[in-house]
Amino acid sequence: MDKLNVKVNSNSSGNLIKEDNEFIFSYDCEEKNNFISLLMPVRSKPFIHNKLHPIFEMHLPEGYLLSIIKKHFSKLTKTDDFGLLKVMSNSIKGRLSYESNFIKADDSLSLDDLLHTKKDNLFDELVTKFALNSALSGVQPKVLALIKNKTTLKVDDYIVKSWGTDYKELALNEYYCMEIVRRSNIEVPEFYISDDEKLFIMKRFDKVDDKYIGFEDMCVLMGKQRDDKYEGSHEQIVKTIKTFVSPQHKKSSLIQFFKMTYLNFLLKNGDAHLKNFGLIYTGIDDIQLAPAYDVVSTTVYIKNDIPALLLLGSKKWWDNKYIERFGIQTCDLTKKEINEAISECDNAIKIVKNQLSIRLESESNEDKKELLKKLIDCFI
Repeated sequence: MDKLNVKVNSNSSGNLIKEDNEFIFSYDCEEKNNFISLLMPVRSKPFIHNKLHPIFEMHLPEGYLLSIIKKHFSKLTKTDDFGLLKVMSNSIKGRLSYESNFIKADDSLSLDDLLHTKKDNLFDELVTKFALNSALSGVQPKVLALIKNKTTLKVDDYIVKSWGTDYKELALNEYYCMEIVRRSNIEVPEFYISDDEKLFIMKRFDKVDDKYIGFEDMCVLMGKQRDDKYEGSHEQIVKTIKTFVSPQHKKSSLIQFFKMTYLNFLLKNGDAHLKNFGLIYTGIDDIQLAPAYDVVSTTVYIKNDIPALLLLGSKKWWDNKYIERFGIQTCDLTKKEINEAISECDNAIKIVKNQLSIRLESESNEDKKELLKKLIDCFI
């Protein structure tokens, strides 16, 4: 029988057990605020699942990181979902954490080391140093690095992303798309791009004043497994927002999600799936939509790509008229609120499009020129 002790804000909350191909989580506390998920309130009856519960599965790596970790540990221990969770448990940091005997490396570097590096192999070094600290989903090469402020000596977590030959200049793509999102007055994490534009760097957003707050992606909140992240709709996300978000944050969260939907369709972001949206919370009475993250234009690489999720019953790139209808009928926004939201997004696009056009005139790198042209074409 495999077992993991699960903690909330460093306090023991319960135990996760794998027994006879079942995953069983049982609370060992009665404190209501020690819930491990919005879908799993504190109760005496155990939560039994035939797969790893979505809240725990959210902490597992995917894609590039998964292959690296399996390569290193497959000879030493099981690398099924529960085995991976045990291997990574000691380095999973957040409102939720785990009791583990695994030894965690304590190493860090400065933000300047990432932004102004002269090393061609810096990302490989980061993977070697921080792979086991990186409970990150998504197939893109990424790692969770510990970054120390040289002035305050405070250590924060930053997600560092790289890219391969199949997705050239992906860091530049994400940087400009996220800049549009930021200028649209949508909350975003702190983000940067390295001088050589090989790395996109984003500060972890579920840590406030040295304390981790709750975060759950839409797969977890809908009770879905990670392989079902493309099985959903924008309408279901709105329903989840209406169900869980606190009254004082509901209107702002719906406006923010409407803006994110509008921009994802304009930018042709075909990877805006359920795991790329979520909710953050400090407690059961303070729940809101998480900042926007992982926004890129996928049609730059996949010409005929389609949206990741259904909207109005179809996976197609709807024009403004239908997105406005979604805003009114599903998000419960007024025509005035929709016009203001679209105006903010359009102004942001205009500013960034001008930046891209100016840069294109002087850009000499052919891969970057091609990316800039395709991004500009998204806005026509």
